[in-house]
Order: sequence, then structure tokens, then C-alpha cells
Amino acid sequence: MKKSTKNFLFFTTATMAGMYTYNQFVAASSTKKNMLPTKNGSYYSWKQGNIFYTKIGKGTPILLIHDTNSASSSVEWLKVAKKLQKNHTVYTIDLLGCGLSDKPGVSYTNYMYVQLITSFIKDVIKNKTDVVASNLSSSFVIMANHMDRTIINHMIFINPSSFNIMDRIPDKTSKTKQTIINLPLIGTFIYNFLMSTKKIDYQFKNKFFFRPQLVSSKIIDAYYESSHMDNSRGKYLYSSILGNFMNVDIRNAVKKIDNPVLLIVSSEIKNNYKTIQDYKKLNKNIDVTYLSNCKLYPQLEIPEKIYRVIENTLSK
Repeated sequence: MKKSTKNFLFFTTATMAGMYTYNQFVAASSTKKNMLPTKNGSYYSWKQGNIFYTKIGKGTPILLIHDTNSASSSVEWLKVAKKLQKNHTVYTIDLLGCGLSDKPGVSYTNYMYVQLITSFIKDVIKNKTDVVASNLSSSFVIMANHMDRTIINHMIFINPSSFNIMDRIPDKTSKTKQTIINLPLIGTFIYNFLMSTKKIDYQFKNKFFFRPQLVSSKIIDAYYESSHMDNSRGKYLYSSILGNFMNVDIRNAVKKIDNPVLLIVSSEIKNNYKTIQDYKKLNKNIDVTYLSNCKLYPQLEIPEKIYRVIENTLSK
């Protein structure tokens, strides 16, 4: 065997061994702190996997749905849920691929989450319910309401995704991106690098929060843990988002909404005003509340204000 071939094989083996070691380290260390609370939690056995949810309080039902990314979970709603439980039966849910719910190796789509939300309301809540959703998850609720008018009452959306983002459908590169991330060793290594604590911290301080000094180590740890549960199987959701498999045109569904709808909008997010105007052009009955000193996740940054807005809206 030529020396160059031996060197190549040695380098390749060493690289693969290094990736494996790093992946094993992330798997072992990421969940040590147990930052995802299980109190008041149960599992809903859905056709695609077990779905973790919590139920607290008494009163009219309300379902809180976190944003859709591989680091998200119902932790996003902990502080708001505790306040809402005074007057409501509050449900939070970890969407499939997130938090403590199962993370099957499938292509995640908008319609899949529409089915999940519909089934959860019918099978678990068993009553027409108010729903609050964040960012991309707002589109699932809009489509679920469009397909079944019997399950949702009030809808409240926090910084819903723009139509321009939802228009980004899979292209020629989408399947390639998804395949690379889904690879057992290399894909997991890439995903673990992209979802490191440093990367998550950067997102919180630059995209999720307006005031970076309010970002706590606890919330970073919770998002890091969520993204790496079950040996980083959150990568399957990540690759689906990366390939735009989650996006659909929701304009027709928005146009036909006849439920009470409120959009809670962070004024510090660039182009958010245009996004909301696009929604209003399609449906003049949509109400809007603007909030300052917050960015993508005001439910984490200013939970007291979000609670008051939600409670005031539902009490009208």
C-alpha cells in the first residue's frame, strides 16, 4: 500500500473517530442538568410518536404552542402558563421533534403538525379551545383552523412568520441539505456544531431577546438540552426546516379566518410592520398589539406583559 494511501486512511479514520467522540460527548453531557421540567406532565400517544404535554389550572381551556425549531420546547411558556392557570385550564405541548416528545427520523411538514394539533385538541382537550402560538407554529394553527372549524376559538399569534418566508418551498438543494444533516455520523457532528451552547447563546442575544442582559444561563441550558435529547435526533426537524419542508402558502387560510384573532408583534424586529400589514390586507378583522423592548420571544423576555395581553384578549 502506498504511503499516501496509508496517510489518507489514517487521516480519515482519525477524523471519523474524532467526530464519534465529539458526538458521544455531546450526547452524554447535554442532558446532565435536567433542565426540561416534567412536573404536571403526561404523554399523548399519537400515530407518529409520543407527545409530551402539561396541564395545569382550571377554567376555559387554552393551548400554548412553542415556536418550531429543534431547540424549542414548552419551556418557552412556563412563566406565562403559571399566570394563566388562575382562570384557565392551560395546556402546553412539546411538538413532535422537540423537547421531551419523540423525534422520529422523518421529513417534518406543515401538514404533519396540523394533524398533530387537530388530534391533540380532539383527543386530549376534548373541547373547542383558545390557542396561542409563536412564530412558525402560528401557520400550523391557521391551517388547522382552516381545515376544521370546530376545534379552535380565539387565536393569538406572537410574531407570526411572514408570507415571504412561508413562500420558500423546497428546491433542488433541499433534499441534499436534508440528507447531509440526517447522516448518522457526519450529519450528527454538523448538527451538534450548529446547535452548540455558543450558537444558541448568540441567537438569544441577537435574535430572540432585545435586551441580551436578560438572557439567563438556565434558558440557554434548557434550549441546548432540548436540541440534543435522544442523541441529537432533533437534527431531523432541523434538516426539514433547513430544506423548507415546513413552509406552505397560508394566504387563503388567513383570508377565510372568521375567529377572533390577535397578532402580538415585537416592534424591535426589522420588517415586522410589513409582515403584519400583509396579514391585515387579507383579513381586516385581525387585531394587532405592538410591544416594545422585545424581539422574537416576548413570552420569555417580558412574560408579565404577554400574560396581561392574552388575559385581556380572552376576557373581552
